[in-house]
Amino acid sequence: MTQLLGLPYSPWSEKARWALDARHVPYESVVYAPLVGELGLRRRLGRWSGTVSVPVLFEDDGHAIPDSTAIARWADRHGDGPVLFPKELEAEVDRFSTLSEEALDAGRRLSLARMLADDAALREMVPKGLRGVLGPLGPGVAAIGIRRTLRKYRANQVDAKVHEAALARVLDQLRAAIASAEAGTDASSARTLLGRFTFADIAMTQALAFVKPPRFGLRIGEASRRSFTDPALAERHADLLAWRDAIYEAHRPRS
Repeated sequence: MTQLLGLPYSPWSEKARWALDARHVPYESVVYAPLVGELGLRRRLGRWSGTVSVPVLFEDDGHAIPDSTAIARWADRHGDGPVLFPKELEAEVDRFSTLSEEALDAGRRLSLARMLADDAALREMVPKGLRGVLGPLGPGVAAIGIRRTLRKYRANQVDAKVHEAALARVLDQLRAAIASAEAGTDASSARTLLGRFTFADIAMTQALAFVKPPRFGLRIGEASRRSFTDPALAERHADLLAWRDAIYEAHRPRS
């Protein structure tokens, strides 16, 4: 069976899962273990240098498809359900996909910095099977992994205020897009960005994951949820969070 290797708490993995679920593509979900799982992932990808990350989709023949957007495009060619990349809207879907990545890159830097200051959240990042083994050393081990992630994506090379400004710019563009969609469509489709449900909606709901995680979809502990949440941004963008929650309720399969 097709296998999706991902992280249960990752908005990038959630994009891939949602696309596969929306298109009714059967797959096996496999949890990736950062640090300890990297060597195995490199072996499966045949990539011994450079950056590797999840999600990665492995087809039945072992062919690998990395990157959540590429996986969503693969899902659009398989199964059935709503077309995620309609040809007449493809340029706009791609634009929103790019904006989503910009927001997530910024949000990752900000949320991981908050997590480094929260021992309970760090403890949740330790795989359950290792928590008893590591005991009080667990948060320290998790902190090593988080700092490695920050270096991996060069997120620690840019001042936090730059990331805050980047995230705010994307959220402002999302608010404008929602206002435009509501003005230009009938009530039945007003919740979607392009007049119908597409990957643009999946991508932009995840742009809010590091403002405040959704109620379902991401599997995340309470302490980690606290680290993912930016209280000031969440208050300032309560309307966007309400839009995100409505998209989830209307279009996110819970399986």
